[in-house]
Amino acid sequence: MGIHLGFDAPSSQVVALALRHAILPKKYDAQFKLHFEWGTYGVPENIFTDGGKEFRSEHLKQIAVQLGIDLHLRDRPPEGGIEKRGFGTINTDFLAGLYGYLGSNIQQRSEKAESEACITLRELHLLLVRYIVDNYNQRLDARTKDQTRFERWEAGLPALPSLVEERELDICLMKKTRRTIYKGGYLSFENLMYRGDSLAAYAGESVILRFDPRDITTVWVYVLGTTGKEEFLAAAHAMDLETEQLSFEDNKAASRKLRKAGKEISNKSILAEVRDRDSFIKQKKKSVQERKKTEQAQVHPVYEAPKTVNSELAEPLSEKTPVPPKKPRVFDYEQLRRDYDD
Repeated sequence: MGIHLGFDAPSSQVVALALRHAILPKKYDAQFKLHFEWGTYGVPENIFTDGGKEFRSEHLKQIAVQLGIDLHLRDRPPEGGIEKRGFGTINTDFLAGLYGYLGSNIQQRSEKAESEACITLRELHLLLVRYIVDNYNQRLDARTKDQTRFERWEAGLPALPSLVEERELDICLMKKTRRTIYKGGYLSFENLMYRGDSLAAYAGESVILRFDPRDITTVWVYVLGTTGKEEFLAAAHAMDLETEQLSFEDNKAASRKLRKAGKEISNKSILAEVRDRDSFIKQKKKSVQERKKTEQAQVHPVYEAPKTVNSELAEPLSEKTPVPPKKPRVFDYEQLRRDYDD
């Protein structure tokens, strides 16, 4: 139905972000290179979870009340097997093919894994979405054996799910401490300056910000109404970053690096730092792939046919001269899978 990918420890916020992604219709642009659509969406009637504290939180209960969802804690550990099997499949079938994969078995862990790691969270998100949509969801469901996983979900719907406005699901977004709106509709958040066209009228007021940690170039601004409920004011965009994508973690890492180097922290300097990081990772990935190809060439040397020479100068081959057979080209499918996004 949906996912959330990030560095955060388990919490009600993380669960809420995954739930928000599951409920909303999912649209992906050309950079994801999808052949199918991620067609699952809608508010579930029931959610079954284990007894983790993030599933027993007041935050999740508030979300369930607002959206009309019944929460259930599973009675026995084996009831979580269906979802755990999904995680296992993703680990062995998808993650194990990426540079830097460690795995749980220390004995089978590659000694070069950490030095070969060369993928960003954004790149991993692109690959994981592609794997789920074009591969995992298109496989035959093990229980019916005649429907794909997506077809089984679709066949089980009593009716088309109702569409939910994105702003109605902002309760699922992470909430930070209050911020004050500056003159002109500006505000500061995590070392970035934001501006909203309709916020100038609220200069000097304290507001609440909500954001999606995968991309903080846009935040949503709320005020507390007379009834005590949050009322949406406007979206504020990070200046000079309107066409960019910047995750919460990328921003924090870039800010730490700039601060350590004694450089000024601003929207432009953070963007430059993130772009430099991306360029470094791309170069490292290229170096790892070139080294892998060199190693493969040493294991499977490519046979080169003898060069064609002028027939008048060439000596005739004797009957005893062996003619080397044409060798078939050897494909390393594991390497091809690793270089899938190259």
